Amino acid sequence: MTREALERACREEHDADVRLRMLLILKVEYDGVSQNQAARELRAQSSWAVTWVRRFEEEGIEGMRTRERSGRPPKVERRTLARIGREVTTNEGGWTVKEVRQLVQEEAGVTYSERHVLRLIHRWGARSVVPEKRMAHKASLEERLAFKKGRPGS
Repeated sequence: MTREALERACREEHDADVRLRMLLILKVEYDGVSQNQAARELRAQSSWAVTWVRRFEEEGIEGMRTRERSGRPPKVERRTLARIGREVTTNEGGWTVKEVRQLVQEEAGVTYSERHVLRLIHRWGARSVVPEKRMAHKASLEERLAFKKGRPGS
């Protein structure tokens, strides 16, 4: 790969981490700076520089990209969670976190913490809090004004 092609790729790159790696390669491969010195200039550790120079030599420009990480597999399949999410978001009556937690338990056989269920509800774009019954029938403006102390006629 030529210097111009790498510089162009660096300018067009949107990921800041990948751009920093490309700058490292430009310094080491084309400017003749040592890996340790280039890492110091970029405020990184020398082991980081060694890793990315080796990956560039083995894989080229595509080696600079961040790879996907496997992570912990989810307890419930995406399809099942999507179905539960549709049920929660389409219900006009609203849900409490405990009700959604129970629904997940019944549908998927997995017990999530209330905090995780709240995260799911937010991800689905639903409101998690159902108004309490005492708030459903608020007093009108006239009733509230009549209740205030010191009003004439009270």
